[in-house]
Order: sequence, then structure tokens, then C-alpha cells
Amino acid sequence: MSTLEVRDVSMRFGGVLAVDGVSFTARSGEVLGVMGPNGAGKTTLFNVISGVQRPTSGSVMLGEIPLNGKPVHAVAACGVTRTFQTPVMFWGLTVRESVEVALAARAFGGAYPPLPARELIPCGLGLRARRRAEAEVRERADAVLERAGIGAMASRATESLAFGEERLLELARALAVEPTVLLLDEPLSGLNPDEVDAVIASIRRARADGVAVLLVEHAVGELLAVADRVVVLDHGRKIAEGAPDAVASAPLVIDAYLGDELEAPAGDRGGEARVTP
Repeated sequence: MSTLEVRDVSMRFGGVLAVDGVSFTARSGEVLGVMGPNGAGKTTLFNVISGVQRPTSGSVMLGEIPLNGKPVHAVAACGVTRTFQTPVMFWGLTVRESVEVALAARAFGGAYPPLPARELIPCGLGLRARRRAEAEVRERADAVLERAGIGAMASRATESLAFGEERLLELARALAVEPTVLLLDEPLSGLNPDEVDAVIASIRRARADGVAVLLVEHAVGELLAVADRVVVLDHGRKIAEGAPDAVASAPLVIDAYLGDELEAPAGDRGGEARVTP
């Protein structure tokens, strides 16, 4: 799998420099936490990586493939998938059909047409072949939902889901396309403890499958516990990068964001944090 490399990326909106010369790499099979106070540039950085916005300067590479300048659907086709702070649902579909759409999108090059998979299976197939294809897509969708821990929700309408359930479905749908890079924007927000555990388990499974996971999350304790490395932004600049416990104890990070109430995560994941003055 390819490494995502962000090289000296800046994003300016008029006189505001929202992202200021940020560089880092996200490796296959690791969780890279991205944290910082509100307005630090985290969501703008995700917008640049996912193709929503083109950077003012710098570049984003997936292996040897340049991503900046590509439209969102082309970035997605390269294997970069994203969830949002507010889940995006396909109203009128069931939970299973929502995942079927993601599976069909993968087959059709990364687009997300809001139709159940049965409407996307080529109509030229004979009846028997068509039914077999529909059954295979249904089985794959059910396997995705079971792996995400929400198999019991398969037949429910998306309109019936609570906010936390929507988040779980969005993550399952993102993982269904088998991404190379997964961008998660505050996936734990609004979840109860059981749902938090389910999302963290999905993140760890994605890492075990070789996905590079970039995780923005204001629940700092959970982020530090699941991340292998952490990048800290403040006013658009990277101020620290390193192992979670080293970053959590860096004075510059404490001053900018954490305050003195944060305790470093349990476990031996030592190392030094590189602090950018």
C-alpha cells in the first residue's frame, strides 16, 4: 500500500492563512492523530487532502500519484475516503442499501450515485445472473455491517437512525470501499460509550488491514489511546509531531491546546515529539 505524503501545504483564504506550510507522512497500517484547538486548520487540511480544496502551495502525494488538483471523485478513486463531522446519509434507502451503494461506487470508480446496488447491476444480465449478482452484493454488504458491529441494523431505514448510529453507518460505508487512506473527521462526536468502542474497534481493524488512518478528534484521551503517532496544529502550523505520550507532555502543546488536565495515555509508546518553534 502507498504512503500519503503532505509536503509543505499552505491554504490561504484572502488574508487568512488557514494552513501554513504543513508537512507529514501517513503510513500504511498506522493511525495518525491530527489534533489542535478550533481554528487550527484541521478540517481545511482534510479538505485539501480529499480534493475539496486545492492548496495555495505545496503538494499531496499518494505514493507517486499527485492528489492536489484532482477533483474529489478522482481522489476517491485513488483510494482516499473521508467521513465528515456531520454524517452524510442517503435518505430513502435501508442501511444495507447504503453500503451496497458504496460497494457499487467502488466498482464504478469512486462515484457515489444515491441508488441501491440492484439499480446499478448491468441490465443486460439474464434474470438468473442478475439475481446471483444482487445476492452477492447483499452478502458483501451484510459482511461489512457485521464487521462494523451494526449487522442488526441492516433492514432499518436510514431516516430511523439516531445520530450515533448514523456515524457508525458512515464509517462502515467508508470502509466498504477498501480505502488506502481513511480520513476520519471527529468520528466519536455525539457517541455513547458503546458506540465509541465500536468505532475504535473499526479503526483498529482498518489499521490491521493496512489502511493509513488520519484521525481528527476532540476527544483527546481516545485519540491518544488509538493513535500510533500524533501531529499537532495551532493557527495552521504544525507545532509538534511524535509518539502520543511524548506529544501530550510537550510544553508547547500543553500551552497551545491541552492545558494541565491531560494525562499521557497508558502503555509504553515512548519516543520524542519533534516540536516546531
